[in-house]
Amino acid sequence: MNRHYCGLINKKKYINKYVNIYGWVINIRILKKVIFLILNDYTGSIQLVIFKKNINLWKICLKLTIQSCIRIIGKLVLNIDKNLEILVKDILLLNISCLLPLDLYNIKNNSNVRFKYRYLDFRNKNIFKIFKIRSDVNNIIHNFFYKNGFLNIETPFLTKSSPEGARDFIVPSRIYSGKFYSLPQSPQIFKQLLMIGGFDKYYQVVKCFRDEDFRSNRQPEFTQLDVELSFENFNFIKDLINNLIYNIWYKILNIKLNNFLIIKYNKCLLKYGTDKPDLRNPLNFDNKIYKYLLKNNFILNFIKNKIILEMFIFKDNIFFDFNYLSSYFLNNFKIKYLFYIKINNFIDNIYYYEKSNNFFDISDNLLQKILFNLKPLIGGIYFIFFFDFLNYLNLLKIRTFFCNYFKLYKDKEYFPVWIIDFPMFFKNKFNNLDVFHHPFTNIKADILDNNNVVDYLKLISTSYDLVINGHELGSGSERINNYNLQVKIFDILGISKKNQILNYGFFLESLKYGTPPHIGLALGLDRLLMLLTKKEDIKEVIAFPKSTSGICFLTGSPCF
Repeated sequence: MNRHYCGLINKKKYINKYVNIYGWVINIRILKKVIFLILNDYTGSIQLVIFKKNINLWKICLKLTIQSCIRIIGKLVLNIDKNLEILVKDILLLNISCLLPLDLYNIKNNSNVRFKYRYLDFRNKNIFKIFKIRSDVNNIIHNFFYKNGFLNIETPFLTKSSPEGARDFIVPSRIYSGKFYSLPQSPQIFKQLLMIGGFDKYYQVVKCFRDEDFRSNRQPEFTQLDVELSFENFNFIKDLINNLIYNIWYKILNIKLNNFLIIKYNKCLLKYGTDKPDLRNPLNFDNKIYKYLLKNNFILNFIKNKIILEMFIFKDNIFFDFNYLSSYFLNNFKIKYLFYIKINNFIDNIYYYEKSNNFFDISDNLLQKILFNLKPLIGGIYFIFFFDFLNYLNLLKIRTFFCNYFKLYKDKEYFPVWIIDFPMFFKNKFNNLDVFHHPFTNIKADILDNNNVVDYLKLISTSYDLVINGHELGSGSERINNYNLQVKIFDILGISKKNQILNYGFFLESLKYGTPPHIGLALGLDRLLMLLTKKEDIKEVIAFPKSTSGICFLTGSPCF
């Protein structure tokens, strides 16, 4: 008899017919004359009925424990409640289960135990569903790139160190004593070499390895979708990836994503306090009132040498305690000046409002002109902040605080956004120049003319990030395809000629042979799964993750 599955049998096709099912017992209920079992497999569960008059089956059932593995043959029928159940004709006991070391249906507790016994954790249908989604996403990715003419090419894991911002994992060579391979932090150089080789369109779903500090969205080994193209620009790869992400969300969640916004890095920091904005929070910073005051030559003494930002908040039946807010911002952000103006009504071209004391100390007439120019929504509130210096982390915290305080969070929505025009360089903790993304990123300037005096901190890169709901999902850039420019970037970073040859010599050599202009991107598949499944910890979407201290829950590695 063919094998059947618990969640796939249906009354239209199988009712009053015999079925053959393998699975695990997840519930046992013994009555005087009947035993009810719930049998489960990866497709779902179904009730089994065993009567005491069948003494052999009864004896087998008395031996069963929760999560024992069995095979049954029986007739599919409808019970008095019109639910499907199986009248069991035969049971084969495949394997008895010991007492479980965890509660399979309480995944919120004992996460370390869950990951230690991950093979049992998978039997929870909600956990299993995560990896079914992961498999479906992989299939969507492969089909998408195949249809778009991309080649799926594998790159090596045992390779040479080419530092990209994190420490490498090292593998000692058995044959060459004292020498080592490095596990790749990404296939960056290899995929660029593929472009030099003329492959034109490459993609790969690949494991990467980075020895860096752990976070809730970071693991030492992770999976990314790697993409590289020749002769294309940002608009092409943006539209390509937008289409891919749109398809994934629609096919997996039946959600049609909003338009993908594009925001420049500096503007993003000023509006949201971060380059990874969570746009489920509708609030942002602006300075429309201040701009109007400047335009009208209205400046107060205490405004001088201050950074002024404002935020407009709108919600039905809005309420707030201004004394509490003033105290909170003074204690947490050292903000001495916090003003507000609440728009109560607009009648006969006149705004009716309430405001904090000494709101800019300006006349009602001027304030009416400002409001008439801004046309705020009735019921909304302007908050105006004065900062001694701009701390973007504080901006992020203030924005998050207000969103929570006024309960404005749009939890069930997704907001994708491209962040562009990142700086090429920044000063690291040692006060040395470092790259914002990686040293193979092209820049929006010609710095090969030695007659130009260049402020390297002002150089803008061609890099871009894709962010969804505060998670950096992917990052990419146009690549350097000019040998002299690549050497120049290494020089700016203070990489000696000796180390350039030692670490990157083979790659620099390749740039001499007609390297085409090329562009690429990598998307974090694990983070994508976190978003799709609404998980806060990346361990939940990885089959066998590591602990926050880098230990494998299951095997206890690393070990000797």
